[in-house]
Amino acid sequence: MKAKKGLVISSFKLEKRKDKNTGVVKTDNVPILADFKFDGQRVIYPIGYRIDFAKWNDTEQRVKRNNFNKDGIGANIINKRIETIASQLPIIYNDALGLNKPITSKLLLDHLNSFLLLAENTQIKAANTPQQKSVIDYLPIFIADETKNKDWSANTRKKFATFTKLLGAYSPKLKFEDITDDFLTNLKKYFSEQLDFNNSTNYKYMVLFHWFLNWCTQKGYNTNLSYKNLKLKYAGLGDDIKQKNLIFLTWDELQNLNNLDLSNKKRLEQIRDIYCFCCFTSLRYSDIKNLKKNDIKTDNNNNLYLEILTLKTIQAARIELNKYALAIWNKYKDQELINNCLFPVPTNQKLNQYLKEVAKLAGLKSKETYVKFIGEERIDKHFEKWELITCHTARKTFITNAMYLGIAPEIIMKWTGHKDHKSMKPYLKIVDEQKRTSMDKFNSI
Repeated sequence: MKAKKGLVISSFKLEKRKDKNTGVVKTDNVPILADFKFDGQRVIYPIGYRIDFAKWNDTEQRVKRNNFNKDGIGANIINKRIETIASQLPIIYNDALGLNKPITSKLLLDHLNSFLLLAENTQIKAANTPQQKSVIDYLPIFIADETKNKDWSANTRKKFATFTKLLGAYSPKLKFEDITDDFLTNLKKYFSEQLDFNNSTNYKYMVLFHWFLNWCTQKGYNTNLSYKNLKLKYAGLGDDIKQKNLIFLTWDELQNLNNLDLSNKKRLEQIRDIYCFCCFTSLRYSDIKNLKKNDIKTDNNNNLYLEILTLKTIQAARIELNKYALAIWNKYKDQELINNCLFPVPTNQKLNQYLKEVAKLAGLKSKETYVKFIGEERIDKHFEKWELITCHTARKTFITNAMYLGIAPEIIMKWTGHKDHKSMKPYLKIVDEQKRTSMDKFNSI
């Protein structure tokens, strides 16, 4: 009798099926398949999860870390099922050899599905028993749940994924009952002294931790409420510091940059135009990167405006185009770009790198001091202005100059998407100083 070769898993892979209408292979939300062989038979088994091609690592045959599928299921959960199948299928086959009945794919898959159901029900039961899990174990559950229920952006998921690593490195076996005033105080100290986080970053991570703990409390996983009573203090987070560190272009600086002759430096000219368009419209990098030609609309009076859904806050925004933005739009409206984009926007890193070249050529060399606090220590760093210019300063430039021109904050907030006046306070102080300087011009006559 010919010896059986056993069961071999050839690969885990994504289904490649063409769209019936377009003939193009589907790359979004496609099934993950296990491809295995036994006794001369080949079986393709959908493992029960889907994922986008962009989130799949072909070499490792796993979902890329910190990614989620359309149902909000995280990479850790999907990869756990893949690993279970990889380890259990050969065992199930070997066990079936002793059953004295024909080994069919149905037999193997019935046993596999039963095993997966039992194993994953056990995991779910454990997830609902806080005493059996560490605080770190709940963070992936929290991320998956909130992503699904609140339609989290990729940026929010990334922040919590980073926080998970930070907390896991500091206290991998942390229990809810361990989260005392001393623990939180020492965690804050660890962020400052060991990781060298400035107080702004430190505070943001502690806010994320508080958010997570509130969720755990609401779900019944946590009953220790001491975290709600501790008020940690962070030096240098007030409006005065925000105003001090607010980098923007004055109207004269913006006009000088906008009119700078870069006709012999095409790459820098494009970077300047992209940045200035943001300065005249308040767009973030993510929105200028994604801006399409058909996002430009015409109202009943033939005036042009932008109509977008912001990527960061998922808010609808309508932004009327002033003459400066229109002039830039006219330069690019007839160019043919990939995905019908309006501007040839590079990566954020490249844009900021080239933007500093442009700002230096424009003579933005005023002395600027950037202040940060690490714990109680104040650190002053000195720069020339061009060194601090990034795409994000365009939005600050728009807000400051709009206020300086006398546009009501309520209208500006409609363009920028700010929800309350608190976030506008640093700009108001800047504008007051600009108005004082402008008024002093009368004294020199």
